Amino acid sequence: MARVAMVDLKKIGRIELMAILGDHQSMLDGGENGRRADLSFHDLTKEDLSDINLSLAEMTGAVLQHASMAGSNFTAAILFGADLRVANLRRANLTRSDLRGACMRGADLSDAVLVNADMREGKLTWEPDAGPLYTSQHAEMSGALAARADFTGARLSSSFVAQTDFSDAVLRDANMNGADLRNCLFVGAQMEGADLSGCKLIGANMSGANLSGIIIDKADFSGAELDGAIIDPMILQTPELQSAKLPHPDTIGGARLEEILAAHGAWAKSEGGVRADLSNVDLSGRNFAEYNLAAAVLIGAILNGADLSASVLSMADLSRADMRAANLQGADMRGVRMERATLNGANLAGANLGPLESTQAPDRAWNSALTHARFREANLTGANLRGADLKGASFEGAVLRDADLSGAEVDGASFRGADLTAARLDGVDLSAAHLDQTGPR
Repeated sequence: MARVAMVDLKKIGRIELMAILGDHQSMLDGGENGRRADLSFHDLTKEDLSDINLSLAEMTGAVLQHASMAGSNFTAAILFGADLRVANLRRANLTRSDLRGACMRGADLSDAVLVNADMREGKLTWEPDAGPLYTSQHAEMSGALAARADFTGARLSSSFVAQTDFSDAVLRDANMNGADLRNCLFVGAQMEGADLSGCKLIGANMSGANLSGIIIDKADFSGAELDGAIIDPMILQTPELQSAKLPHPDTIGGARLEEILAAHGAWAKSEGGVRADLSNVDLSGRNFAEYNLAAAVLIGAILNGADLSASVLSMADLSRADMRAANLQGADMRGVRMERATLNGANLAGANLGPLESTQAPDRAWNSALTHARFREANLTGANLRGADLKGASFEGAVLRDADLSGAEVDGASFRGADLTAARLDGVDLSAAHLDQTGPR
């Protein structure tokens, strides 16, 4: 962190601070008497700066230990060498902010946005005759909580980030070259195209993470957990990953996967065989296109990035399955059970999740059960969800154009940010669902 202790930090009262913030807001609003906030080398320890717009603010070397900045806007703000230890930055917007040399040890960055933030090395020192000098120092974020935060395109090269929780965070195209990421949690993180070359990932947990297109030259993955991770097949063969705990077992309970699937296919046709039970098995990235998995048991299975296009999953039990980024385009999923399954970013265009009607009793049908399933940013264009139980499900940011939701139960379901253009909603009671203020689009 910056050696701000060498500087006489300025302490100001709450009234003066609010006046500075007021002038800054006036500047942002284009007010004639507005003035950019300059809080450089100020001691703001434990200050409440939550839900305040500090975009473009100058806060070089500021001490913000234990400060509350939840929900605040720091877009393009300069926090060079700032001390943000144990600060509350939940939901804060730090897009394009300058955090070089900043110390965020133990900070809470849950749900924060750090798109294109600069967290590379940088150090502040002080010389009596020359003022602040900018020299090299690694940024630090060890022990921080960054679950669900967005670091798209952020620059964290050579930073010290050990033991930080990045669960479900977005790190697409982030540059983490040479960073110390020992024992970090990347469970479910979206890391497509991230540069991890030269990183220390010893003991990191990357279970269920999307690692497509990552760069890992000379990275150390010793003991790293990669169960359920989506990884390019060529990368799996690299020397860097040989010391990691790799996914994709070839055998399940002593039987080969191909044998299990063949036996299930025979069972589904009433030609002998055995019903497949692949519960809790890591099947991420596998190709099941056009396979017959009707009535298969896949409870808690990991199918991240799997290809299930045009497959038959009618009456299958996929409860709690992890199917992020899976391809289910055109799949037959009538009567499927997917309670609490995760399908964020999956492609279900044209999939049939409608009721499975009995051939023996025309008046009997089994509706699909999708309660509390997550379809965030999934593609359900033209999907059939007629009569499905969608109570408590999340379709935030999903595309439901031309989808058929007729008669579906949507109590407690969230459609915030979803595209429902031309969707059929006959008989759907949206009064207990969560919608954008403008209603369905």
